[in-house]
Amino acid sequence: MSAQFVARVLSYCLGVGTLGLRGQKQRPWLEIIRLETEKSYVNYQLKLLRACHPGQLDCHWDTIPLPGFYDKVRLRVRSDELYRSYELMYPRDRKVITPQIISIVGMQGVSALWSDRGRVVGRLGKIITRWSDDENAYLADWINSQDISCQVTKGQGIRFDRESTKQILDAIRPFTPRCMRFKFVKQPPRL
Repeated sequence: MSAQFVARVLSYCLGVGTLGLRGQKQRPWLEIIRLETEKSYVNYQLKLLRACHPGQLDCHWDTIPLPGFYDKVRLRVRSDELYRSYELMYPRDRKVITPQIISIVGMQGVSALWSDRGRVVGRLGKIITRWSDDENAYLADWINSQDISCQVTKGQGIRFDRESTKQILDAIRPFTPRCMRFKFVKQPPRL
């Protein structure tokens, strides 16, 4: 089993990816759903998964129609190598973020999480997660151990001040593909 493959799968599951056991034989699946405008990022993720997987990956693409202009693209990957990732992320069939997972994924996982849930608002950086405050605290402790200061905001995620936003963006830049670099610039306010 490739440790790098497990780290990639876990890092994608920190963001919008999900792992699940499906079918009669309960084989694990990795599912990534994004807007079709971000299909190049899903292709990039698939390319990296194929590069670190020891054998052939079973991939399925389909489209989820939405009432708006853009549809969603869904990538499903099936492999027996996903069992270890499932055991780590879903120990009791419920998604749990632990310090062990965060130490496995490292800055690569923070980069995937920023690509999915991070943004720059004004001069502050934010990662908006749907995790519990304890799980956000695990991630904040790991980021603080990398000499990048951050704070946990109750029920929302993690916030970076002006200087630490520059530090975190410089740290994750090598792990982020060009198609997701738009997440590094300030978002205009919504009207």
